[in-house]
Amino acid sequence: MLPLDGLGLIAASGPEARGFLQSQLSNDAKLISASQGQLSGYCSPKGRLLAVFTVIQLADDDFALILPAALTTSTLKRLKMFVLRSKLVLRDASSELPALGLIGERASAALDRLGFSVPATDYGTARHEGCWLLRRPGPVPRFELRGSSERLSALKAALPLPTATATDWALAELLAGIPQVTAETVEHFVPQTIDLDRAGGVSFTKGCYPGQEIVARVHYLGRVKQRLHLAGCDSHAPPGAPVFTSEPGSQAIGELMATAPLATGGYGLSFALQLDQAGRSDLRLGATDGPAIGRPQRVHPET
Repeated sequence: MLPLDGLGLIAASGPEARGFLQSQLSNDAKLISASQGQLSGYCSPKGRLLAVFTVIQLADDDFALILPAALTTSTLKRLKMFVLRSKLVLRDASSELPALGLIGERASAALDRLGFSVPATDYGTARHEGCWLLRRPGPVPRFELRGSSERLSALKAALPLPTATATDWALAELLAGIPQVTAETVEHFVPQTIDLDRAGGVSFTKGCYPGQEIVARVHYLGRVKQRLHLAGCDSHAPPGAPVFTSEPGSQAIGELMATAPLATGGYGLSFALQLDQAGRSDLRLGATDGPAIGRPQRVHPET
């Protein structure tokens, strides 16, 4: 159990909130319900990701867009530019609905004892006594629990779970292959480059949104040159760091998306990598003579 202070929340409220999200985000907002959220991207007109959200429904005309706290202000400002005469209000609700993270095999049973209907699907949601529960993807059970600070404090005291760390959470997100955009990588990635489509965050049937034409062209013409990969390394670097081969003078063949410390030492890396270079064993982080990266593995294999 840990506070998820690194997450922000943008609330979209009003009778036209769902339609607004449908017009702006990469996934089909019509499929969001009181029991099922979704992953979705927010693109520039050039099809490059400005943010990746987890979107959940708080009430009939009330939605929450969960994203890194560092991107909340800039993303909210941009979204507001396109509200125009739509009947909705966008606001930063991060302090209204802070989040508590629950991770581990005991989390489901503990929530069940408190009366929550524990979601079984990725991004499944449930509401109980003024709190919202969201299930995160991955092999280890993980949940976001959101509510007022007072309500979360009471629930925290009633949950007999060990303390977890931000490192535990970050590693679980990385190993689950959840696409991420940080302040360092805004407008760096087309959705397919970091597997947002493979992770269920892109609809190719929903209609228009910013960048949709480019994202669709990449999909239908089969021109995905990079995909998300995982590997280990003895060192780490900030998101956006280039990935090279060891050949002197070679060009970058990938870009770092995220890192997290491993329990066994070293770091796990998730990075976009050119598919025609994925079989190499001489990858380097940051420079051609940088730290060696282990053999990469696809996060979401081709189906």
